[in-house]
Amino acid sequence: MFLNPLIIGIDIGHHSIKAVALRQKKSKLELAAFAEVVLSASVVNDQHSVNAPALLSAVRKLKKAMPRGASKTVLALPDSAVISKVIQLDSHLSDDEAMFAVEQALSASSPFPIDELRIDFFPLESGGFKESAPTQPFQVFAARRETVDSRTETLRKARLSPEVVELQTHALLWLEQYTREQTKTDGLWGVINIGRRCTEFSVKPQNGAAYHRELAFGSESLPGMQQEGPSVTGVSAELVEQFTKLLSDNLKRQLQLYNSTHPRAAMQGVWLSGGGQQYVMAESLGRMLGIDVKVMEPLSGFECNPKLSSQLNGPMSQYAVAAGLAIRGGSQ
Repeated sequence: MFLNPLIIGIDIGHHSIKAVALRQKKSKLELAAFAEVVLSASVVNDQHSVNAPALLSAVRKLKKAMPRGASKTVLALPDSAVISKVIQLDSHLSDDEAMFAVEQALSASSPFPIDELRIDFFPLESGGFKESAPTQPFQVFAARRETVDSRTETLRKARLSPEVVELQTHALLWLEQYTREQTKTDGLWGVINIGRRCTEFSVKPQNGAAYHRELAFGSESLPGMQQEGPSVTGVSAELVEQFTKLLSDNLKRQLQLYNSTHPRAAMQGVWLSGGGQQYVMAESLGRMLGIDVKVMEPLSGFECNPKLSSQLNGPMSQYAVAAGLAIRGGSQ
């Protein structure tokens, strides 16, 4: 249930910036707006820093396509920009003591000084008799202040209000859970998010931590795939078949690693999302991987007015992260 009536998920990518606005409509979610601004040059460098003036210009364009008065936003950081670890803490620490213990643990492993980090942590379900356990596992996330603040400050300059900064993997998993519920899909499903530069594999076993792997393989991996627009016009069936085979080859090892470390959490299948999904033959990929493969339509699971519905007539899988962020924002 949305606590806020309207929230915007913003996905800051290398090649474009996407936004999805959702509002609560009785017991369902309604798609209020969606938009994409294609960038002439990337606003994000390899160190995850942003070109603030260029980002601000793009965000202002996005805001014009959002409902008037909408300001609450959720954005994501790439998983590679975030330090993630689980540590054991004394069960009876105060908040200040827990923060000190987390900082001590991070200082031993982080490549950055503690005062340069934004830190978040929360207790995990440990099972058993946790009341009598002397320690409890905590999930810890940390990212460079500059990485977080440059994004949030830019949004504020555009008169938006960043409420949550989430991991990109978590955004995809929020959307996966919502899609599974809307389509009444049974079993455990993962997400394969195919971008231009990389492909992400994510899955959330029941009562387990999110599992994420990033592959240096995207739609730019084949000649002829470097297209600016969302259309697949001009891409031959042979090239699509070749890309599907390469994707399968890259994913097989990752699925084997997941299955070996999670023998009791076998996946029923995977959802395909991301802008590169349009270049994949889902049925063929499923045969190659030996699991069910479905195409995720991130904007199709929401209520929508007729005018906006008429705009949903092309590939929309590139909005997966933004849609997941909007769902996440409404759940807080």
